[in-house]
Amino acid sequence: MALFSRPLSTLMTTAAVVLAGLAAAPMARAQQFGQQPIDPNLAVAIASPVREGVLYNLMILEQIPNQRQCWQEQAQGNGPVTVEPLLLNFDFTGACDRKTDSNGYSVRINDQDLGVHYRLEISPRQNDLVLFARPTRDRSAPPIEIGRTNGRANGFLRVQLNPGWQIARRTYNGQPVGHIYLTHAAPMAVALATGTNPPLSQTPSTPPPARPTAPPIQTPPPPPSGTTPTGNHFRVVVPITGGDTLQRVRAIEPESFRTTVNGEAVVQVGLFSEQQRANEVYRSLVAASLPAKILSAAAPAVASTPSLPPIPRGATVVVIDPGHGGRDPGAVGIGGIQEKQINTTISNRVQQQLQAAGITVLMTRSSDVYVSLEARTQFANRAGANLFVSIHANAISMSRPEVNGLETYYFSSGERLARSIHSAVLRNVNMRDRGVRQARFYVLRHTTMPSVLVETGFVTGAEDAARFRDPAAVNRIADGIARGILDYLGR
Repeated sequence: MALFSRPLSTLMTTAAVVLAGLAAAPMARAQQFGQQPIDPNLAVAIASPVREGVLYNLMILEQIPNQRQCWQEQAQGNGPVTVEPLLLNFDFTGACDRKTDSNGYSVRINDQDLGVHYRLEISPRQNDLVLFARPTRDRSAPPIEIGRTNGRANGFLRVQLNPGWQIARRTYNGQPVGHIYLTHAAPMAVALATGTNPPLSQTPSTPPPARPTAPPIQTPPPPPSGTTPTGNHFRVVVPITGGDTLQRVRAIEPESFRTTVNGEAVVQVGLFSEQQRANEVYRSLVAASLPAKILSAAAPAVASTPSLPPIPRGATVVVIDPGHGGRDPGAVGIGGIQEKQINTTISNRVQQQLQAAGITVLMTRSSDVYVSLEARTQFANRAGANLFVSIHANAISMSRPEVNGLETYYFSSGERLARSIHSAVLRNVNMRDRGVRQARFYVLRHTTMPSVLVETGFVTGAEDAARFRDPAAVNRIADGIARGILDYLGR
């Protein structure tokens, strides 16, 4: 039965059982943590778009009183409120605070920290975006709706909190600390009832998106007698159903590329040796309403895992990841310019600059070969790298040459690295600033060190494509990336 078609009493009973179980578990030292409400005029929860609004992340901004304004809002009648994060345009140290991942915020109900048991996420629901706290351990527990944007529009949107919810600061032994709570004072079951509008029992037709289950994998037939088995691999693909399929898939995984599998035109997202990894990518695609498939596949015909060279003891190791390669050209832009060529040129220059500064640099590929997403991350993890930097060029429709600029992405621990690289490139190159953003790209989530993905410009953009054809300008981009890495390392 769909969750939101259950009677409210059943949900309350379920919630009570869940809460009883939670009470028996350690609650993130709840006896030491308290909370301090933040003036609603000084804090805002925002649905932050990722890759042209294909996905949304939660961002919480806090204005420091009597300091430079961090954001401004524009209401659209009874619809959503758009937010312009002004702090993206100036050094906001001392004026603003920003939280963009679960290390910076969590949910708290009835004075109990539930961050271990629930995660905060922005999910689409019909023509709306909803902030949910979703269970991470007991999947039978109901999600908790905290707020919604009251419609959809381009850009950053304010999340209007449901009645009873507020933004508060965590305190430790009575002293405020940096962590932010989305908090509700009522007991768990009451918060469930009041945290939705309309009540859960009245919304059977609009449940939140179900978590997709990956389809079964057909085991490939055994190899002919006398041959070496090729092994099981799992290919994640999306059938091409329209002119924007590749663009939509690349919003989830930038390494995706067009190919043909069993006579069908598809976008290949990845080739994985572990089914669990393939399942995770599959779910992220289905959550974005893409008709993904998992197909059985033989091991790659060419080695896709770069060999690990000897690493000097005590060396600072940076892994540079030139995106795409081999049969995967990446994006193809104005005049037929190929992304993989740009990525290679910039990456080689970054390698040279870092090595000249005494950094040990490893490359996930040093020639025009295809390397899988899984192999790229495993290479960096096996090397015990200090940093991982994936280099790409962006793309949008060829009919949008006005879209140009630098974007830099991180997932969790890479935010400071991303900002260092982003600002260094902009200092070195006169190009448009499209911001530092958080994203769930595979290579960022599966590397164990601070990791970033740099989109150095749009091959489909009139300004950026011209810059990519200028060797001196390309070198300036690369030198900016290298300078940002060195600044981060304190060199």
